[in-house]
Amino acid sequence: MNRSFAIATAVFTLLVLTACANPGRGQADIAIYDFGPASSPASGSASAHAGVALEVRLPVWLDSSAMTYRLAYAEPQRLHQYAKARWAGQPAPLLQSRLRQLLAIAPGGAPCTLRVELDGFGQVFDTPATSRAEMHGEALLFGRGRAVQARLPLHLDATAPSPDAGGGVQAMVAVSDRAATELARWLQTQDLSGCRMRRD
Repeated sequence: MNRSFAIATAVFTLLVLTACANPGRGQADIAIYDFGPASSPASGSASAHAGVALEVRLPVWLDSSAMTYRLAYAEPQRLHQYAKARWAGQPAPLLQSRLRQLLAIAPGGAPCTLRVELDGFGQVFDTPATSRAEMHGEALLFGRGRAVQARLPLHLDATAPSPDAGGGVQAMVAVSDRAATELARWLQTQDLSGCRMRRD
């Protein structure tokens, strides 16, 4: 009986030590990504954003933390998910935060709104060894009364440094920064006089 008890105790101890050595193994193996801190506002942002709020809208299939990609060379209509990589949150608020930093747009309401509506934003593999991030859609500038004042088509891409999740994230950050530069230049060409806050 003592021998059986000793064996049971040893097995239990081994199980406990194994659990402690591998806490939450499945979750621990998942890499969590965000867009990182923005280096500096895009050129011309300080004077272009006065009275303008920012909205970002992405397709409904991006309303999760899953990191997706497409195989353009094999199944361009199918979305795949990385098993061991996730976004820190939904891509829309992550992209919105990045663009807001780069455009120096303060959070909150404003008389005018810059809305970025994307039909596509993700990683695309053109071959098994090469991928890129693509962004396509348009930006709309809404004036007072929510009337569309101007539109800017967005068709951008950036090559990923490696054909994996980490490379895809770097490419998506790069394409987002390019979009911020285009938006800053575009806003400089718009008449934003009606967007200034009025004082009673």
